[in-house]
Amino acid sequence: MLTLLSTFLIAQSATVKVAAIQCSSVMGEVEANRKKLLGLVEQAAKNGAKIVVLPEASITGYLSQDLRTNWHLDGWPIEPSFRGRDPEQFAEAVDGESTKQFAAAAKRLGIYVTVPFVEKDGAKYYNTVCLAAPTGKIVAHYRKLTPWPVPEKSWATKGDRDVQTYDTEYGRVGLAICFDIHTILDRLKPKKIWALLYPIAWVSPSHPADWFWHILPGRLRAYGHYVVGANWSVDEPQPWFGYGFSTIYSPKGEILATSHSLYGNDILYADLKRA
Repeated sequence: MLTLLSTFLIAQSATVKVAAIQCSSVMGEVEANRKKLLGLVEQAAKNGAKIVVLPEASITGYLSQDLRTNWHLDGWPIEPSFRGRDPEQFAEAVDGESTKQFAAAAKRLGIYVTVPFVEKDGAKYYNTVCLAAPTGKIVAHYRKLTPWPVPEKSWATKGDRDVQTYDTEYGRVGLAICFDIHTILDRLKPKKIWALLYPIAWVSPSHPADWFWHILPGRLRAYGHYVVGANWSVDEPQPWFGYGFSTIYSPKGEILATSHSLYGNDILYADLKRA
């Protein structure tokens, strides 16, 4: 009876708790990354989160933490500062083991969770995020429409699935990945989303607080939806900017929650008004 009452109260709540998970990954350590991420997802769900966002390509790894190693396909251009690594044995199909495991976790925990990984489809590789639903199904499949040219020109094919949205019981969500933020907001505007689920692996020439705390909030005000931004972290200090500063924003561009940690794991929570 208590369980039924709790379910009823949650269903009637005017808000829903969301979580942005900030953590590091190791390139190519897919099984270890999965285990780590699933543990953090479980922690977020136990703390009441019903929608959980993970960092960009965090299952497969995006770049090495020292920014020296990058995915690279034979014959594709690569920046001289990078060592290349073939993604073939680490990338997955959209119906691969990672989506299966995260979809099963979503069903068991009764949540929505993003599934960010390097996708292999034939000879093409995409920077991909899927959305797993409480039904245990993958309900959205998004391929990054605007790959960041510096590291992704060596492996990532531009997305061919356009913008992706899904109507949750809390409101319509859209998906975007990191560098997409410069172009996708206008493309999503006609969809009238309630929240943007936004995996990030940021690299910046300046302190990331400039972008996440000052510049981006001003840009978001014109669009009127929540943004749940989950950025990567590193395990120890690195001589570059971009890690940390995961942030959840209101429809007015206000900061609802932000991480002050740069290293290791952090989970941000915010209660969003349902649509």
